[in-house]
Amino acid sequence: MTGLDSDQLDWLYEQVDALVDWDLPVGRPRALPLYTALVLVLFGLRHNLAPDVIGEVFGCGSTTVERYQEELEPLVDMVLTPLYERVRDRARRDAVLVDGLVVPVGERDGVDGLFSEKKGFCGQNVQVVANLAGRVVDVGDPCPGGMHDRKAFDVSGIAARWAGHHAPGGPGMIGDKGYQGAGIVSPYKKPRGRELTEVRRACNTALNRLRAAVERAVAHLKCWKVLKTGFRRSLEHFPATLRTVTKLEIFRIYGLR
Repeated sequence: MTGLDSDQLDWLYEQVDALVDWDLPVGRPRALPLYTALVLVLFGLRHNLAPDVIGEVFGCGSTTVERYQEELEPLVDMVLTPLYERVRDRARRDAVLVDGLVVPVGERDGVDGLFSEKKGFCGQNVQVVANLAGRVVDVGDPCPGGMHDRKAFDVSGIAARWAGHHAPGGPGMIGDKGYQGAGIVSPYKKPRGRELTEVRRACNTALNRLRAAVERAVAHLKCWKVLKTGFRRSLEHFPATLRTVTKLEIFRIYGLR
């Protein structure tokens, strides 16, 4: 229902409960207890249903759903930040993989560059970094969906944040052919009018086998349907939601390790 197991959910509830005075002695009572409200928020991120549908499931109004999302998502982000930073720091010891994910957001008035010709819809380009085991360790700042991965690699902050990996002598970073020229390891493109040599074909095969892990990581990230079936809220909220979902996915995988 939430993407987390019961122990993870209980721990997250305890941490959030320590940060918020949920049931104040004065004023209008909350429509839901904190535990249920937290489940509501996680359920919304995992399944990406409309607020009125979520309200029907939890017995409250759509306005309450939206208010709880605005209140609790930043607290979840805050609680999970230390784990995210530990996982990211551990990943710096070894080679990593990078790939682009386009999250559907629909057409937005006054926002240009969202349409991705490759995907055929309007979205946000998200640069995803994974370790060789296929686990997400970082994401970049969202970029317009029409932006090429090579440029988004720089604009998103991933190139700078992981500069040590694609610098000479670094642990290494691997991407697909869209990252050629970015200074990271990527497959060879076939020369115009010629075939690849046997050696280069073998290199491409080896790289593609390694790259399959980042595609698995992206697939797991998209299990949080808010990143797959269309972001519904104002686009200005998307960066914060992306950060929260990334940290939830890392928490889902690693727990408190």
